[in-house]
Amino acid sequence: MFSAVGLFFGAFLDALIGPNLFVPGEPFLLAAGYQWYQGTPLAVIWVLLGGFFGDQLSYWIGRISGRRVQSKLIRWQPGARRPIARCRKLMRDKGHAVLMVARLLGPVAWVVPFIAGTQQMRWRRFSLFATVGLILGVGQFVLWGYALAAGLPLLPYADSVIRYLQTHSGWFSGAAGLSLVIGYGTYVWWRAQPQAETRR
Repeated sequence: MFSAVGLFFGAFLDALIGPNLFVPGEPFLLAAGYQWYQGTPLAVIWVLLGGFFGDQLSYWIGRISGRRVQSKLIRWQPGARRPIARCRKLMRDKGHAVLMVARLLGPVAWVVPFIAGTQQMRWRRFSLFATVGLILGVGQFVLWGYALAAGLPLLPYADSVIRYLQTHSGWFSGAAGLSLVIGYGTYVWWRAQPQAETRR
């Protein structure tokens, strides 16, 4: 299955604003549950750490340069406009509750930590409620992975699926690393844009 690095970066990119628009975290979370069932509980710790650091970085990006990044994010991915608008309204009305259940709200979860940063929510308060939400959101998929692993021998083609995941685990880890590089490059490009516009 996935290596520790693959699990960490998969969950990290799923939580990081920008890359999380095209990196699905579910395969990594389900894999962590599967590996937990196989006797590797540290897999769960790796996805939790990845999600935690992804949330934290998204929050600080929003807090430091949120408005500018938000406008560029919408230009880059117009489909993000609706989740961002919905999230801003939810955060104004029920910020703490939204942080705890964000990962259960579909696309809104992509932008919640980032919007919390743009709205200058206190870091300690954000970290507390976002961590509760992280445990709930990640936990549900990890438990699904655990349950599926427990019942896999009963499912048709289960052995073929397991062999496929084991054979291609390196590819998945490489894809996660490549996505991280692309995400970082995109962020650097965003940061450089105002300077380029000023020089013109």
